[in-house]
Amino acid sequence: MKEIVDKNRLEHFFGEQQLHFRQRPPVLKLVEFEKGEILNDPLQPLSRFYIIVRGSVSIYHLTEDGSIRYISKAASGTLLGDMEFSGAGNQSLYIEAAEAVLCLDLPFRENLEVLEKDPVFLRFVLGQLAGKLSQSSVMTVSAQTLEEKVLFFLRKIQADHEISSVNQALQPLHCSRRQLQRVLKKLCDEGLVVKAGRGCYRLRG
Repeated sequence: MKEIVDKNRLEHFFGEQQLHFRQRPPVLKLVEFEKGEILNDPLQPLSRFYIIVRGSVSIYHLTEDGSIRYISKAASGTLLGDMEFSGAGNQSLYIEAAEAVLCLDLPFRENLEVLEKDPVFLRFVLGQLAGKLSQSSVMTVSAQTLEEKVLFFLRKIQADHEISSVNQALQPLHCSRRQLQRVLKKLCDEGLVVKAGRGCYRLRG
């Protein structure tokens, strides 16, 4: 992670996210993470908010048996640190840059007095937290059909509403390649999904 010391870029990106605040936070930075870099310390919950302004991250946690449980992929406009701020931080939660990522960085301690009294920002935190919990529960409900999971994945989790690689979608959907290909073919036949290339599928707009 490195800080981007460029006041104009900082003000530009804060301007894009300003609707989430009634009052400007006193301590605000712009930071960059490289692809594959972990944004949080797995042994210690986040002590700051990150608002993604460019790029995307993968959010997942480790189960007791050591396997990875994919939660979601988050892109621009996503708030990170909401779970920790709300007291629901999970030490096994990992946030990994899926590509180069730019974030607004708001440390809890330095901004606490202002943010705790900002109803606009608190509504933003609540909405982001509810969205993550909803995504996690939907993707792990065993009674849900794979077809329903694929449509939810395309509509709500993939920012571009696209599966760019069948192999990469197997883990978050918890299925085999054959099962996923069968469901994608069915959704294409029904006109809900369009095949956009080899192994690439897009939700029909």
